[in-house]
Amino acid sequence: MSQPPPPPQQPRPLPHTPHRRPRPGAPSVAPGAPSFQAQPRYQDYGNPRAYDTSVRPASGLTAARYAPAQIQRPAQAQPPSAWSTQMRRAAEVSQEATKVPKVSIAVWLALIVLGVAVLCVLGFFLLEFVLTSSSSPVWWPVTAFLASISLLVIAGVMILADRWDPQPLPLLLIAVLWGAAIAAALSYMLNTLNSQLVYIATGSQAAAAFAGPVLSAPLVEETSKGLGLLLLMLLARRYFNGPLDGLIYGSLIGGGFAFTENILYYTSQLEATGAGGMLVLFLMRGVMNIFGHAIYTSLTGIIVGFVVRKWGTAMGFLVFLPALLPGMLLHGGWNLGSVLIDVIAVILLLYAVKALISLLWLITIAVLIWDESRLTRVRLGDYANHGWLTHEEVDMLATWKGRREGKRWASQIGARPVMKRFIRESADLASIRQRLLADGANPRVVEIERNLLGRLTANRRELLSSAR
Repeated sequence: MSQPPPPPQQPRPLPHTPHRRPRPGAPSVAPGAPSFQAQPRYQDYGNPRAYDTSVRPASGLTAARYAPAQIQRPAQAQPPSAWSTQMRRAAEVSQEATKVPKVSIAVWLALIVLGVAVLCVLGFFLLEFVLTSSSSPVWWPVTAFLASISLLVIAGVMILADRWDPQPLPLLLIAVLWGAAIAAALSYMLNTLNSQLVYIATGSQAAAAFAGPVLSAPLVEETSKGLGLLLLMLLARRYFNGPLDGLIYGSLIGGGFAFTENILYYTSQLEATGAGGMLVLFLMRGVMNIFGHAIYTSLTGIIVGFVVRKWGTAMGFLVFLPALLPGMLLHGGWNLGSVLIDVIAVILLLYAVKALISLLWLITIAVLIWDESRLTRVRLGDYANHGWLTHEEVDMLATWKGRREGKRWASQIGARPVMKRFIRESADLASIRQRLLADGANPRVVEIERNLLGRLTANRRELLSSAR
């Protein structure tokens, strides 16, 4: 004998749903409802009376032709679906207080302020040029274009260096704008003031011309540029996690500074010697010495980044002043050679030394990228030892070859975006783990780690689902 089918299960109500008082006239029992909805809970969605047609007149032009339409009854009750589960989770989340993204707001505010500052600084220099120069300001777009070539080359090198664990674009823009606006404006004012003070103290124009580039410029410019590194650590310590990050931010700050400075130099040279002299200066500053300011500030960034990764945030701020010394010495030495040397052969030797320094700097970038990948492998290995990852996945996520093979495999199953996200967030997780080791179990950083572990699990699950 066949047994009757079991009655449909009662669906679980949405949690934390606020109780609403039914509007007058609302039915307490829906006619013909399924058995599990014999006593439905009425919920008033907005203002139903605004759409109610039951009060329409029985005659006249606006009378309805047919009787009011009733909602048809389903043949059987619908079982709870996965979407119902998701909606229950949405109801729970809706009851949680929304956290204000203070860091993101601060980053975007800084970006807007620095963008306005760049326009103000360049506008000031243009106005000064128009008032004091006999040349046409129509040349300013030309000098700005020549200066932007050097900046674009430096930015391109940094984009290549940043491929392992990419930094957020707003932070990279803040670095460029700080150098182009704040550092350039501070250096212009303080260097001018220092030169005037030396002239007043000595009465010698030669002494002022020597002290300005050799003494004042390295001290003032490297300090004003280096302050941008501290700003980035304050705004987004999460992304300032090692010497490679410090090099990238420092180089972009130096590139932005050189952009504004080159505009001034090219414009002054154009007024003094014409277009030919300006092109010669472009070759000397924008080609042969293209990485000058980027190298000086990146040395500070490398030292600060290494200390931050090894001993924590507080030590990163304490080491700031000593970290300025290598860039200051290299900057001062270059300016000293440029001031004292007039022989062509010696000038060529000076540029040959600068080319060697630039080559060593590029090699340093390659070494720091390798070091960053090694750190990622070590820290993800910690998670693999605790069961969050397999060791094969560590090999895939923490080596260039493994990443290429992982992306190729994901492309075959239509999950390449998921794999790219898996790789990027895993590198971020490794950096966060290193920060926890250096700074201790800061509750806010622990929460970031927990969220990234949740993302890691979700990414693995999605990749496995795509593979099936």
